[in-house]
Amino acid sequence: MLRRCALLLTFAAACDGYISTPAPLPAPDAPGLPPATVPTTPAVPTATPPRPLENGWPSFAPTQPYGLRRLTSAQYEASAVALLGVSTAGMPPIEPVSAVAGFDTIGTSSAVVTSGGVAQFEGAAMFLAAAAFATPAARTKVSPCTPANVDDVACFRAFATTFGRRAFRRALTTTELDRYTTLAHDVATAAADPWKGLEFATSAFLQSPGFLYLAEVGEPDPAAPGHLRFTSDEMAARLSFFLTNSAPDDALLDAAAAGTLVTPSAVAAQTDRLLGKPQARQALRSFTTSLLALDGLDGLSRPTQLFPRFTPTLGPALKEETLLTFEDLVFDRDGDYRELFTRSSTFANPELAAFYGLPAPAGAGFSQVTFPAGTKRLGLLGQAGVLAVHDHEGTTSPTRRGLFVLTRLLCQPISLSPPAGLVIPPAPSGVMTARQRLEQHSKNAACASCHRSMDAVGLSLERFDALGVYRDDDRGLPIDDTGLLGDQTYAGQPGLAALVARAPALGPCLVQALYGSAVGHLPTEFDRSSYAAAVAAFETGQGRLKPVLRAVATSEGFRSPPTSQGP
Repeated sequence: MLRRCALLLTFAAACDGYISTPAPLPAPDAPGLPPATVPTTPAVPTATPPRPLENGWPSFAPTQPYGLRRLTSAQYEASAVALLGVSTAGMPPIEPVSAVAGFDTIGTSSAVVTSGGVAQFEGAAMFLAAAAFATPAARTKVSPCTPANVDDVACFRAFATTFGRRAFRRALTTTELDRYTTLAHDVATAAADPWKGLEFATSAFLQSPGFLYLAEVGEPDPAAPGHLRFTSDEMAARLSFFLTNSAPDDALLDAAAAGTLVTPSAVAAQTDRLLGKPQARQALRSFTTSLLALDGLDGLSRPTQLFPRFTPTLGPALKEETLLTFEDLVFDRDGDYRELFTRSSTFANPELAAFYGLPAPAGAGFSQVTFPAGTKRLGLLGQAGVLAVHDHEGTTSPTRRGLFVLTRLLCQPISLSPPAGLVIPPAPSGVMTARQRLEQHSKNAACASCHRSMDAVGLSLERFDALGVYRDDDRGLPIDDTGLLGDQTYAGQPGLAALVARAPALGPCLVQALYGSAVGHLPTEFDRSSYAAAVAAFETGQGRLKPVLRAVATSEGFRSPPTSQGP
């Protein structure tokens, strides 16, 4: 039995993913397995809540050393598919990275693996390795050679060289090659099967810190004495996981081996190439899912006696609608992010078209459809899934909807911790609208300090029930959908959509999420100028995301670890 790899980090999360407090790093150690060459580094910075924006600027945390970032579950699975060419369907689950500010990608630099997580990684690695060597056809995708017998050390070493380079995202050292070659040979001899040796070595690679973590230490920058830059190997991994959410392809590894990924121009060229790959679309889907909390739609449930339009397939269809909307904006139209909030078109399959009361599109798949003139449902905040995922199962939640708009889209400061000794009054009885129910928040000073802004936004969406269906009344009672965003009063969902689209904080808030996902933590003081450059790219690029992604990838904060002298 393969002995478990001791892993490196610990993490704790609270408050629905908005507030996280990680524990410090223990030293790397991997007893019983060929260890990867992973430098010991100081503790990672403490994760913080989402940073509120003041005039477009987050409150930057003090700069801390970099070191290691753990792969997210999606990155692990995508890397396994790229390395092995197998499906991950049926793979035992691995311990997830706890989200910071709603994003697991931002939590990677402060992630932990518990003892139970070590066992999960072992189970996943053994499952994947077994699948990769299950058939002769599958083996050819993994091994560059066919071992003649259990003593074919040359083949074992060739496998360790080629597969190890792809798994560790760099060339293996001679010591590492010797260890993995010996491991494959020893297991092949014990099992009397050379393929078992390669399968076992594959499982070991997939449990190694060299695969599970990105080592981000850097090297002296010859062009800037006293400063560091990430190595070409480190840049290949950073670029690939940022833009494709998966391991570097051979072209990127070749560029890294040639030492060319240390200049902004080379990084920009690779950025443009990677954005043309199908995996970049999947990476955007992962980002969008985190930004809008769309995972909740996978298991969406509503009582059919209250919501007769609900079906078990509706939640996933609503999620796909929103993902396609983002994908179309960024990759097909290269459009302005702000336009997402005011457009009158969306994507629908026959089920969603019927749900929205629109003509059925041709075919069984998704097609772009347009709402009629004068529609009460505009843009992203009019999509039923974006509304429903922030509701309760049986009723709307103006508070949750408002919190989502203010914190996730506009990065406005909202305290999520109630004051000590707060007495919550009993829920009012009788048939009431949401506005009437929530009046108690404004009457209680402790509640009002937080709820006033959230409720004022969420109540403007009350013409949509907890499934996102438009309604003229709330159980026979008239709906007042007047809203307040900042000091601006507006009417209904279209009014909110127009204000959000024009909000000065909309672009900088998105950039903060993109930048944090790229570097694995919320922006620190070291990242100030790089964040500013990305925000400027959003403005000069007329709200397009590709210029922002390019600006992040070529920034000092992405290409260099911090030094005591600053960026």
